Amino acid sequence: MKNTYALLGFADLIQKTDTYFKRNFILILSLGAVAGLGRFFQEGGYGEITPSMHGILEVVINGARLLIIFLIIGQGYVQIGFNNLTNLFRLTRDEWSHVWATVKSNFSNNSIAILTNFIILIVVAVIFNIALFALFDYTTFLDWLKSTELLSPTASKWPVLLFFKNISIIPFTLIFETLFVMWIVERNKLMK
Repeated sequence: MKNTYALLGFADLIQKTDTYFKRNFILILSLGAVAGLGRFFQEGGYGEITPSMHGILEVVINGARLLIIFLIIGQGYVQIGFNNLTNLFRLTRDEWSHVWATVKSNFSNNSIAILTNFIILIVVAVIFNIALFALFDYTTFLDWLKSTELLSPTASKWPVLLFFKNISIIPFTLIFETLFVMWIVERNKLMK
């Protein structure tokens, strides 16, 4: 019997990530903003917070990121994504053997395309991070935020920087990684 595997193009994952990000932009932006605001407050954007509030915000931040992952797995629906994830724990030993065979096959038959997609992701992330750091290091944006009292006068660039990262590159990376895992295990064959 011939093994079948999913072929991956040299930029397919990046294109699918971009398409998914655009298609669910408002919801992903909202969840990213929740995580971003949590990081903003944790980093002292409006002053110091208590350790218990820091812990609560950490739960909120990671909860928002987990909802993004469920949204991706459920193809736009959080509840379906949660159900699909829990279905993984119901797989039999034979089904898990098939999953691992699929993973090995997809890795070996698409190694160059996988590497290319990850290199493109790294380049995008590096360019975005350089642009963000340049915004804070070479402009008066941070001073403007402090002068308009949108940021605590004693705060560093990190609260705002992490807010922007949580509404942009972090969700983009989460989408990419989740779509990669779904592709590598051929998710559609696993869902019942």
